[in-house]
Amino acid sequence: MSFNLPKGSWDCHFHIYGPFDRFPLPEDAAYQPEPATFKQMLELHKSLGIEHGVFVQAVAYGSDNFIILDAIEQSNFNYRGVALIDHDIKDQQLVELKHGGICGVRFNMMGHLPGSHDPQALRGLVERVAKLGLHIQIHGKIEDIFPAIEAWKDIDVDIVIDHMARPNLLDSQDAENTFNKLQQVMMNPKHWLKISGIDRAMNGQPANTWEASLDWVQKLIKLAPNRVVWGTDWPHPNVKGEVPNDHELLQFALKALDDTPELIQAVFVDNPRNLYFKEN
Repeated sequence: MSFNLPKGSWDCHFHIYGPFDRFPLPEDAAYQPEPATFKQMLELHKSLGIEHGVFVQAVAYGSDNFIILDAIEQSNFNYRGVALIDHDIKDQQLVELKHGGICGVRFNMMGHLPGSHDPQALRGLVERVAKLGLHIQIHGKIEDIFPAIEAWKDIDVDIVIDHMARPNLLDSQDAENTFNKLQQVMMNPKHWLKISGIDRAMNGQPANTWEASLDWVQKLIKLAPNRVVWGTDWPHPNVKGEVPNDHELLQFALKALDDTPELIQAVFVDNPRNLYFKEN
């Protein structure tokens, strides 16, 4: 299947695991993924027409970001990374991450994931990250992340909303509440939205059911089309139901963009380049 994506297209969210003889998981890993290597990821991106991407540090590896730093270097820095970090990380370590191609830090606000979920406890770290020109990537349902976004609104930092704030699009009340809150959030020109995880939002249902969510996603994109990016979430860790097909995920995204060349250029090329290749 060929999508004819514009030159320089990005996949802004995926993870890698292994090879485990070189990148072993810690003994206390939050979950035990199958191998999904840098080489496999490149093969997927070639098949999709993707030339750039963003490695998101997997929770299974914790705050040891070596696997994505190594992959960024192997990509000749055509790819970027989003790190997981500890509260007590030193400023010099943050600088080294940035020099290694890390452009953001992810905070997991989902209750089942490790890490602090207290916005005030994280504030000092957010301020330190912001001073280096790195962005915050925040993961959780809207009720998990909205208090943090409000608490940090006086900090000059870009905030990327992961996975459309994890809506349940089979629950009309949750879908409406998520959209209304995101409408408020996206009024801030420092806030970005990642279109990804439609399979999760549809509770693991097969691709032929995703059409029911199309209107919701299209309205979301229209909130700020110049601050929307897209990601596969490959290799789809801890999903319900069958693992989604990445070609079908891309096909859905293009449909959500009305197959409009200007929107596709913005979401797949211009917006991610502005966010992830930002000069600081």
